[in-house]
Amino acid sequence: MNEKTDKKPIVSRIVDGSVSVDTIAELNNLLKAFPNDPWLQRIFADLLKRDKSFYAAADAYGAAAGLFIKKDMLLQAIVSKILEWKILKPSVREALAFYSSLHERKSKNTGVRDFFIKMTYPEMMAIMEILELRHFPAGNTLKRFGEEENDLYFVVSGTLEEAIYHRTQKEGKLQKKSTKTLVENDFFGEIYPFNEEKESQSSVETITRVEFAKCSKSGLMAICRKYPNIKRIINTLYQSRSTSDPPHVPGILRETVRHRLPTQVNIKIYSDTPDKAPLNFNGFTENISLGGACIILGGNYKTGYFDTLVGKKVKIQIYLAVAFVSLSILGTVVWSTGVSLEGRKTVALGIQFSGMTDADRRLLNSFHYGSEIEQDMIWSLWDSMMEKTHHAMADR
Repeated sequence: MNEKTDKKPIVSRIVDGSVSVDTIAELNNLLKAFPNDPWLQRIFADLLKRDKSFYAAADAYGAAAGLFIKKDMLLQAIVSKILEWKILKPSVREALAFYSSLHERKSKNTGVRDFFIKMTYPEMMAIMEILELRHFPAGNTLKRFGEEENDLYFVVSGTLEEAIYHRTQKEGKLQKKSTKTLVENDFFGEIYPFNEEKESQSSVETITRVEFAKCSKSGLMAICRKYPNIKRIINTLYQSRSTSDPPHVPGILRETVRHRLPTQVNIKIYSDTPDKAPLNFNGFTENISLGGACIILGGNYKTGYFDTLVGKKVKIQIYLAVAFVSLSILGTVVWSTGVSLEGRKTVALGIQFSGMTDADRRLLNSFHYGSEIEQDMIWSLWDSMMEKTHHAMADR
């Protein structure tokens, strides 16, 4: 399976909370398929910590930090190191080695990246000391209009929506001015300049499960008294946002939350015995590449049974809803794991394609997910279909 493309659906769903992997054994199955994915390493560390395997968790957090650095995800690397060092306090040599590793990669600078890269070693360690890590599920309001601004938030993972308001001059009524989607490596919170007391002009709500790292205004002010350079770096951070914010693009939120348009599939799994009929299952995938797909089955299945199917030959019927055609592609089951999807236990299968015609390859290569209107229509049909499926299962 093409690791760069095929791992995105299941990993993204685990990170945003729409799919839960609750056991170390389940996550180990995914790690075998995608050993270099930093998010899986990070989630693995969280599970180990939950199970009180603290030393193993510290090692996994360290591994996640290294993988995040390779992907130029410095904020996520720093958060992973904070979690590691909460378990095992580092030596000065280890901390200096991590600081140096953050500066080894020469990539395009961004506001949040610059915030950490431009610090000296003592400055960065001081900031890491006051960073508070928090998680919130979807549907939580983190900041409300009119509240006093006391914190600076860095988005580690997840998606939020910031609604910006203003009051009309004549009647003083509160009106929404605009909305903005916040994703990983964005920040929010109007705490600078420090000598100004500000009331929030926006509200921020979580759209998916969100992790963020928070710095209090008072904590930053205390650090700036010791390290005046931090004040200049914070000023640069806010300037970078005002000069580089992209325009609001409708549909970004849908793409971030839904990842990809769900594509219905049917799987035939063949037995090693020639005269035995193949097994048939229905499911969906949110990302199809020329190399394979991650398919989530649409019913309640026993996970242990599917562990025996790794290596089995399959035939997948893929229904490209926007193109109104279907494809039949041969493949092999390369991994399976149990997942929780919207409160239901089901199974995710990793399929590697092994046979594809040139015509199918061209169609997949040019497959697009349609306009926003088309997506709304297809999502309505998809939601309706899923609702009927749930009712049918409940009636059994």
